[in-house]
Amino acid sequence: MGEAGRASARAGRSLVRADILGRMSGTTLQRLPAAYAPTRGALHRLAVYVISPAQRLVNGEIIMRPTPGGFSTFEFGDKRTVGVRGDRLVVNGAEHRITSLRAAAELVGIEPDTEQQDQFDVPPYGDLDEQLPVEEDAALALGDWYAFAAQALEALRSLATEEDDATIVRLWPEHFDVAIDMGNGDAGRRATYGASPGDRHHDEPYIYASPWAGRIDGFFDDPEFRGASLLRPQLEREADPGRAAVEFLRDAWTRVQAQG
Repeated sequence: MGEAGRASARAGRSLVRADILGRMSGTTLQRLPAAYAPTRGALHRLAVYVISPAQRLVNGEIIMRPTPGGFSTFEFGDKRTVGVRGDRLVVNGAEHRITSLRAAAELVGIEPDTEQQDQFDVPPYGDLDEQLPVEEDAALALGDWYAFAAQALEALRSLATEEDDATIVRLWPEHFDVAIDMGNGDAGRRATYGASPGDRHHDEPYIYASPWAGRIDGFFDDPEFRGASLLRPQLEREADPGRAAVEFLRDAWTRVQAQG
């Protein structure tokens, strides 16, 4: 690519980033509902033992994606999808009340994939027949967090060049986080950038950046893992949480790019 082509690509990325920042501008983050933590835990179990396996058993893929009001698989098989919208399980567009893991699996057409518990760092599946404690307002708050995070990550992706090999925004069942990998790994400048809905590291949701090379400087000082974090309560105090999230990710990206 010549200089003119590179300049055009930079201009295009700037326009994309400006558009995303414009859509995020003025975003507010409300306090999370009281039922957020148990609802998040229940939906995490549903994702690990039913939703992700429904896709994996067909095409081997485990990743999901944020969707309005929640999350979903990508299309698989004969254009099938399984996901969550609020307090409803959505199977091929049809909504069903979320009850138990076993009932959800029956709706999807599989058995709960309990072997996941022994293979990955995931919450235990527990009683397959108990009512999952999912409250609508808390489930929608989780979906809103994923949407907020996905937009911030897309803004960061707009900085990537071809050699950065940026992934799409993916929602991982094990840690229940949305994330991208981006940067030149051969040059020691690759990192994972993402957002957790809350986990064993931090109870509250948070934005994070984790260089594959480890703690490359003092910015990456989270005591729980080898990276940097921006907690949701910090974002709630910002006048423009969306811009603050993007600036945090961009700062982390700039520091990673200075390596090698």
